[in-house]
Amino acid sequence: MRFIFAYLTVFVLGIFSCLGLEALLFGELTAQLIFTAILFAAPIVLVGGTVAEIYYGFGKRVSWQRFAIYGFGFGLFVTIIITSILQIASMAVVILISILGGLAAAVLALIFFSFRGGKSGSGKAVNRAE
Repeated sequence: MRFIFAYLTVFVLGIFSCLGLEALLFGELTAQLIFTAILFAAPIVLVGGTVAEIYYGFGKRVSWQRFAIYGFGFGLFVTIIITSILQIASMAVVILISILGGLAAAVLALIFFSFRGGKSGSGKAVNRAE
C-alpha cells in the first residue's frame, strides 16, 4: 500500500515538475504542452519508481543520501536526453534545464523514499543477511 501511495504521489508531482520545466522553456502553457508533459512524465516516473522500488527493496545500503544522488543522476540524464532530442534551445539552456530536472528528480526520489518507509535497513536483502 505504501508503494502505491508513494508512486502516485511522485507521479503527480513529476507531472507538475515537467510542467514547470516546460513553462521555463516555452513560456505560456497550452493544452498541447500540458498533454506532452503528462506523456513525458508518465514513462519516466514509471521507470524511476520501479528502479527506486527495486533498490529500496533489495539494496543493502539504502539511505536518503543515495536516493537523492541517484535521483539527481536519473533526472539529469533523462532531461539531457529529452531536451537534446527535441533540439529546442541552446546548450546553456539545456544544461540549466537539465540541472533543474536533476534537482526535481532528487526531490521526487526523497519523497518516494520517505513515503515508502524511509528506513535504511528495511530491504529484503538486509533481512536475508541477518
